[in-house]
Amino acid sequence: MKKRISIMICILSLITCSAIAQNIYPTKIEGCNTERFGLENDSVSARKSNEALIKLITKNIDNDVLSDLRGVLKIQIIAYDDLTSCMISYENATNKSIGEINITGIKKTIDNELIWDSVDKVVSPMIEIYFLIDTVTARRMGFSGNHGLHELSN
Repeated sequence: MKKRISIMICILSLITCSAIAQNIYPTKIEGCNTERFGLENDSVSARKSNEALIKLITKNIDNDVLSDLRGVLKIQIIAYDDLTSCMISYENATNKSIGEINITGIKKTIDNELIWDSVDKVVSPMIEIYFLIDTVTARRMGFSGNHGLHELSN
């Protein structure tokens, strides 16, 4: 009986992880190949420096908006094994609207210009961009059964 319960829990966990793996953030974006990918879990699988990611993402935000921007923009991207990218979801927890942030421009830049330094397997990096007074920082997030949602070291 215990063995059956354990198997059922494993199956439910796999189904849940599979459903979660599609879109992490509430605003979904169409147009990406989401056929097969996993989440980064305990280590970074798609490598790119946080500085390069910040530069790429913020280049589409008008300087006047950027200077007053506060909060966090969370972005989920698929990193393909050919080192290309596609943005699939986001969450805006900043003091500016998506239009002011130019999320359309950010998506276009990620899809057309973000080339990873290396990708171990097709994964979906989750990047949190923090806009503070005179500072922009980034955190790479992972999701695992042992740690839930947590920060990864680059």
